[in-house]
Amino acid sequence: MLLKKEIDEFEFIEVMQAIGLADSSRDYKYCNAIKRDRLHFSMGAQYQYDYLPKTLVGLELLFKGLVICERDFDWRGGSVASNIKIMQIIRRRSRSPVALRNLDKLIKWTFINKGRNNYTPFGGTKYSNVGSLSELERIEETDRRNAINHRELEKMQMEAAEATKKLEQELIKKRDEERKIKNDERLKIFQQQIKQFQTQTDADKLNDLLADRITFPINLLPECEWLTIIRNKKLEAKDLNKLIKLIPKNTTREIKQIKRFLQILRTPKLI
Repeated sequence: MLLKKEIDEFEFIEVMQAIGLADSSRDYKYCNAIKRDRLHFSMGAQYQYDYLPKTLVGLELLFKGLVICERDFDWRGGSVASNIKIMQIIRRRSRSPVALRNLDKLIKWTFINKGRNNYTPFGGTKYSNVGSLSELERIEETDRRNAINHRELEKMQMEAAEATKKLEQELIKKRDEERKIKNDERLKIFQQQIKQFQTQTDADKLNDLLADRITFPINLLPECEWLTIIRNKKLEAKDLNKLIKLIPKNTTREIKQIKRFLQILRTPKLI
């Protein structure tokens, strides 16, 4: 029995192996260095691997000691309990049929003897009720298949998203092309209507504008026609107001200039 308050890694591992061999922590229940886990044996630091036993038997005894002490002394290791890392090492080194049988026995022993830590000995709560190597392998195989299916599903979703995006881009392009064709056709129609408008006399043109009888957008009216209107000496203030209202806010720079001219012409007529 250890009575020292401080122990090193080698002593700690020797005690754990002794507890594992005896299958009991009774001889160390008054040893605070063990009971309170003062060493806080952690597998996070690389240097601590150097202290580990080299044989599977030595590792299994160490593992058992850690599990027993966790149970008896209520160690708070959680998902980073030392026994979890030791179990991982044991699993990696268990390759032969004999080693695998011993591993199966160790898993069964753990299921019977472990304490309240549901993360012992495999690091996940979903393995807390595993009682054999075959059961563990079935769960891991299910997880592996689920992971593969999940990756395949994500891949399919990404491919579907790409296909949808490509289709949307093609539809947008098609709509743009159709809109352009439609606008070109409308422009041709408007150009024909403007030509017909220009065949009229200046008086008829002005009357059509004032009566809002034109069939084409006012923005398309050639600048020369506006200049002809501006030069008309017979325009009254009410006529100028109608012409100004005909011109929308969103128009070309040239038409905006025409609108300013009309406003200038209107000002003295309102006095």
